[in-house]
Amino acid sequence: MAQEKSRLPHKKAVVASSLAIILEWYDFSIFGFYAVVLSRLFFPFTDETTALLSTFMVFALSFLFRPLGSIVISSLGDRFGRKNAFIVTVILMTFPTVLIGLLPTYEAIGVAATVLLVLLRILQALSVGGERSATLSLLAELAPPHLRGLYGSMSLFSTTAGILLASFVCGLVSSMLTPEELAEWGWRVPFLLGAVSGVAAYFLRRVVKESGMFLELKKTGGISKSPLVESVKEHWKPVLTILAATIMFSVGFYLIFVYVITFATKYGGMTLSQILAINTANLAICTVLVPFSGYFSDRIGRKPAMIAGCAGELVAGLLLFKVFAGDDLNLKIAVQLFGGLMNVLFAGAFAAYMVESFPTRVRMSGISMGNVIGFSVFGGSAPLVASYLISRTGDVTSPGIYMAAGCAVSLIALLTVKETYKNRLE
Repeated sequence: MAQEKSRLPHKKAVVASSLAIILEWYDFSIFGFYAVVLSRLFFPFTDETTALLSTFMVFALSFLFRPLGSIVISSLGDRFGRKNAFIVTVILMTFPTVLIGLLPTYEAIGVAATVLLVLLRILQALSVGGERSATLSLLAELAPPHLRGLYGSMSLFSTTAGILLASFVCGLVSSMLTPEELAEWGWRVPFLLGAVSGVAAYFLRRVVKESGMFLELKKTGGISKSPLVESVKEHWKPVLTILAATIMFSVGFYLIFVYVITFATKYGGMTLSQILAINTANLAICTVLVPFSGYFSDRIGRKPAMIAGCAGELVAGLLLFKVFAGDDLNLKIAVQLFGGLMNVLFAGAFAAYMVESFPTRVRMSGISMGNVIGFSVFGGSAPLVASYLISRTGDVTSPGIYMAAGCAVSLIALLTVKETYKNRLE
């Protein structure tokens, strides 16, 4: 009981870090929601399908640079502290977001606009690459042992809330403007608001205190000199398991809540403002339930929740695009929500499982090597792969088969893991 009371003051740090994450992921997510608009403004030299593929290629390319940011920032966090890593990421995110909002289009400066867009998106990726491992490590290290799932899930809650905020702002702007106004200047508004969110996130992060576990490790001289090498060399099994499990989580999320925006407008007969409104509502429901998912895994264990979520997501993948290509609006809402809920059920437990799989001295680096790389490769490429599959096969339901296959790989990996929710963090 005394231990639990001693942890209570850390709730302020949890709230501050969570709010900062929300603002940072708002900045990062705008690009995906405005992919249709950006494709016309920065890739007009190709046909519509190729322009859209090019935009999603930029989306995917930025994710491929996330591991670089993750490797650098995670190593920084394991050697010099979680708080220092937080400060670096927010600065790296704010400036490129605002600059995208100020960027001239292809019509104004030609191919230079396209190149600059790619470079700024890469800078965003470097920032967000180190975000997840730093957040998970700090929150879990602050948590009472019996609430590690709840605390760890706040990282996902904040990430999803940031994406939700971006969806809401983009949807609001789209609904208030004509398509011509949106293409002329309206698309810039959400990016420029990144200046406000960036400043707020910076000051929030300054009040976050360093992890007690890290400080104790530093005091006893237990800091790893090469955490990345050590995490791969001595903890390769959890790294590979987390990498495999991340396939389902990342592909599912980005197809359900990001690519579906483009799919619904191109193949489902929906307007951008209409699908953004539905997407925002379903994402809001899922976001609210994330902490409950983490707490649920504190009661029953990580493995049952992860397996159930993964199996449900497989079913959702087989249904999602077939339904969205049809005309039943209520069914579209229900299937998207079901897929989102399965993702949440999995993710609330997965956050804590990752933290419990590594010791403090290499925790950020271990999570980075498994989850961040997996998310970058499979999550970032998911919209591009989905667009390519439809273009190549002519079958609008083909992305669902890809999503289901990814879930199957993750499910096989999860069936082999050991339960960790009673493990003591070291």
